[in-house]
Amino acid sequence: MNNSLTIIGAGAWGSALAIALSDKFDTIYLITRDEQYSENIGSQHPALSKPFSPNIKIGSSYKVIQKSMAVLIATPSSSFLDVLKKIKDDINQIPLAWVSKGFDPDSGSLLHETFNQQLTSHYPCVISGPTFAAEIVEKKPAAIVVASIDKNTREFWSNIIQTKTLRAYTNSDIVGVQVGGSVKNVLAIAAGIANGLGFGANTQAALITRGLAEMTRLGVALGADKLTFQGLSGLGDLVLTCSDDLSRNRRFGKELAKDIPSEIALKNINATVEGFKALQLVLKLADKCKVEMPICEHVYKVTQGEITPKEAVTELLLRKPSDE
Repeated sequence: MNNSLTIIGAGAWGSALAIALSDKFDTIYLITRDEQYSENIGSQHPALSKPFSPNIKIGSSYKVIQKSMAVLIATPSSSFLDVLKKIKDDINQIPLAWVSKGFDPDSGSLLHETFNQQLTSHYPCVISGPTFAAEIVEKKPAAIVVASIDKNTREFWSNIIQTKTLRAYTNSDIVGVQVGGSVKNVLAIAAGIANGLGFGANTQAALITRGLAEMTRLGVALGADKLTFQGLSGLGDLVLTCSDDLSRNRRFGKELAKDIPSEIALKNINATVEGFKALQLVLKLADKCKVEMPICEHVYKVTQGEITPKEAVTELLLRKPSDE
């Protein structure tokens, strides 16, 4: 049996997974966006503490897919559709999953809906959870969730992704897992703003719990299981992303707390901030589903320069009292 894996996307997360899984495969093909990037990345991703293993082959050609037993997409959500279009003629029956978090920016849909439109022969499968790339590379214990409506698909990928230090759980709720992985990035921006303003643990706890309520309301309205949001891709990922500066979204929020424009804050982060990209799409879905998401709404207002970070906090606190 062919013991090679292809990972599409050589950002920090794709590169970290390649390194973490290199002991399990004879060869891992790590596909970059172009040949120039392949040359620039060299022997080690700049955001990671460990170099690429010798069996990780880096390049920009998609032809290696045909040599692989499975393919994992690890690009930003904005590139997800383009990747599917590039591989759909070559993927055949090769198992395919993704670790991308966010929405399709063109349609505003969850990624499994985009997947279903492009690849009718595969069950969609998403891998998500509270994992920082830097810690996965250092083999610090972590847990992740593999979601698909098809039992065989999620069991296959849980066996692929699990290592001695990364435990994989499975879930059939692909909608809930995706909503959790996307909305938590928006809420992490709020947590970063609060931290940047000098607020403490009380504020952090309130943001996480009320943010979880917003995430759950939207997920349930979209057909997700409420219990999913108590798991790794919901509460787990939310706590992680809101609590540590390894999160780009949290760091972006801290920049916004300086009352600077979003464009400058993004430039200071110098990395993809999925929460910023997801903001408008989350609120469009919330409006369509008639779901209240006040924290997300105020983060959006701050990013658009409509209100200052301090004004956002004041407006949230002065809202009419309501049942928890």
